[in-house]
Amino acid sequence: MSAFTIDVSNPFPAGFTSAMGGPGEGGHQSENWYIQYGMDLGAGAGTTVRAAFDAHITKYSPHDTSADTAKVYGAQLFMRAPNDEMGGFYTHVTNVPAGLTVGSQVSRGDVLGEVYEIAGTASHLHLALVEIIGGAPGGQYQGVDLYQMFLNTVNSEAVTPVTFNQDGSPPAL
Repeated sequence: MSAFTIDVSNPFPAGFTSAMGGPGEGGHQSENWYIQYGMDLGAGAGTTVRAAFDAHITKYSPHDTSADTAKVYGAQLFMRAPNDEMGGFYTHVTNVPAGLTVGSQVSRGDVLGEVYEIAGTASHLHLALVEIIGGAPGGQYQGVDLYQMFLNTVNSEAVTPVTFNQDGSPPAL
């Protein structure tokens, strides 16, 4: 596979409050890329969450308050870039727009919902990114650490071109 570049923006062009931990820190200990490579980006309840890159939704679990636990709460959205070689996972989101479902196309900057707050946990967005070496569905999923890039671009409209090499090496900014 050939390297490719995707434009990435912060999911919080406004409303970010604090860095709450990146990949491999705190509760981000798991064999699952969407936990291990998770970034917790603090924002007040109700803060608008935006798509960080152009994508299509591949899995969507709507927010069901009766199923919320201290660790798993809010809607969950899995999405992949148009080339199916990079993806993302968003959770702790509520008020997802009614038309958003599996198969929906989203553009970088589109509204995905709002930060949801559960008692006993500081309100935040959990976001994890993955490079899919060889492309989905059969490719190798390699978690990606762009935590510092997101911290450097919070509360801004900055667009960062990110190059994925398709060889297991970290992406280049």
